[in-house]
Amino acid sequence: MVPVMRRNNWLAEVADEPFFRLRHDVDGLFNRVFGSDGGFLNPASAAVPMAMWEEEDAFVIEVDLPGLQEGDVEVTLHNGLLSIKGERKAPEGRKFLFNGRTYGSFERVVKVPNTVNGEQVNAVLVNGVLSLRLPKAAEAKPRKIDLRTGA
Repeated sequence: MVPVMRRNNWLAEVADEPFFRLRHDVDGLFNRVFGSDGGFLNPASAAVPMAMWEEEDAFVIEVDLPGLQEGDVEVTLHNGLLSIKGERKAPEGRKFLFNGRTYGSFERVVKVPNTVNGEQVNAVLVNGVLSLRLPKAAEAKPRKIDLRTGA
């Protein structure tokens, strides 16, 4: 992949006003999308890859958080909202030629069903993957009903 190269702001404000404003607006848009350090996204829009599925007795969520440790991530469940917050810090002193990684604060919020037993939620971070198991409350689990013949 070829790195994206941007020119410095060589166009002085004394240049033709409409073209200067257009260039300024395009540069601003480019910086908001790709970041000023060559990263792909700015911290506010840094996406965190996530997968969710339902099992018979629980909901399961896996979140990819490569390079993060336990102290870098905070998981909370409040009023039916599961919040995963954290921060990926950029290495000090590097001047990137190309950077496809995202750095900065992130937060993912997921609305969980009211059938989740919030007291038994389990979170484990192993090898950069956060695994959350949200057990269903007993009354929400499927229950087999025995049939009787009427006579």
